[in-house]
Amino acid sequence: MAILQRSCCGCCDVKTGSFVVAGIWIVLTLIGLGYTGYRVSIVAAFGLVAPTDVVILIVYIVNLITHILLIVGVAQEVRPLILTWVIVTIICTVVSLIVYAYVTVATLGVIAAIAAGSDNQSAILGAGIAGIAIVWIIWGVFFILTVYGCLVVYSHYQNLRDAAMGRGQQQMVVMGNQPAMQGIQPYGNQPYGNQPYGNQPYGNQAYGNQPALENKQPAMTGPQPGLGQDSSDVKL
Repeated sequence: MAILQRSCCGCCDVKTGSFVVAGIWIVLTLIGLGYTGYRVSIVAAFGLVAPTDVVILIVYIVNLITHILLIVGVAQEVRPLILTWVIVTIICTVVSLIVYAYVTVATLGVIAAIAAGSDNQSAILGAGIAGIAIVWIIWGVFFILTVYGCLVVYSHYQNLRDAAMGRGQQQMVVMGNQPAMQGIQPYGNQPYGNQPYGNQPYGNQAYGNQPALENKQPAMTGPQPGLGQDSSDVKL
C-alpha cells in the first residue's frame, strides 16, 4: 500500500506529483550547479578550490542526471528508474549534510580565529553565526522538500509495484485453475453416458428364471391329484 495513498498535497495523484517533484528539483539543481560552478571557477584562478566544493559540484551533476531519469521513469512507468531516483537522492542528501556540517565547523573555527585578533569580537561572531544560520535554514527547507519529494515518488513506485503484483497473481490463478476447467469439459455429460441400453427389457426376460423351473420339475412328476388319478395313488 502506498504511503501517501495516491495523493500529493491533496490536489493531484502521486504520478503527477512525481513529475512536479522532478521539475522543481531540476530547476533548483541547475541553480545550485550554476552557482557552485561559478564559485569554483573563480577560486580556481587563485588555486584555492576546496575539496568540499568539488564534492558539492559532483552531487549537483549526479542529481541532475537522476532527475531527468525520474521523468523518463514516471512517463514510461519504469520502476527501477523511479526507485533509483529515491536511493540516489537519499545518498546525495546525506553526502550534502556531511559536507555542510564539515564546512560549518570549519567556518566557525575561522570566524573564531578572526574574532580573536579583532577588537570587535562580538560583531564578527554575530555576523558569522547569522550567516551560518541562514545557510542552514535554507538547507533545512531543501531537506524538507527532499523528504516529501521522496515520499511522493516512492508512493508512485509502490502503486506501480502493487499493480504489477496484482496482474501477476491473476495470471497465476488462471493458470492454476486450467486443469480443473479441463476436467469439467462438456464431453463428460454427453447423452451417451445415460443411454437407455443399460436398462433394456432383455435384462428382465423370463428365460432368466427357467433353470429354477427345471429344477422343480422332478418333484411334480408322478400321479397328480385332479388329473384323472385317485388321490390314494399318490405316493408321498
